Amino acid sequence: MENSKIIKKNDSFDLKKKGEEILDNHEFLSDLAEIMEDEKCAKFFKKYFSSMSESKISLVYIKLYEEFKNKWKKLTDKELDKRINIYILWKMMKDGKTNRLALHTVLNHMENPKKQELFEGIKEFMNISDKYIKLKDK
Repeated sequence: MENSKIIKKNDSFDLKKKGEEILDNHEFLSDLAEIMEDEKCAKFFKKYFSSMSESKISLVYIKLYEEFKNKWKKLTDKELDKRINIYILWKMMKDGKTNRLALHTVLNHMENPKKQELFEGIKEFMNISDKYIKLKDK
């Protein structure tokens, strides 16, 4: 009996109207609804954000992917090919030493973004020029 009331309330015009007002006036919640209604995003979220540990690791990958793209664009005025970006991420994260450094650096940067530019924290184990970005051979 209670469930039928919730369903009726959930389908009510008043709740939809109030929700529409929120979507129109709160950018974060509007963006959240947009990406969570996207099938690919929702599937990705469900698959890779099931625990706090997985969520942190996924966020690190996302931040590094974005950071490499932005830095490459700044250095070369060209877009970084996603295949190269993925290769760099894979190479960095498969090595235990660089993996730990990347995780630590990105998570610290997310806690204190003004302390240091993210790329400054990870470039110590990378060779960077206007032609390439690759992990240093140590």
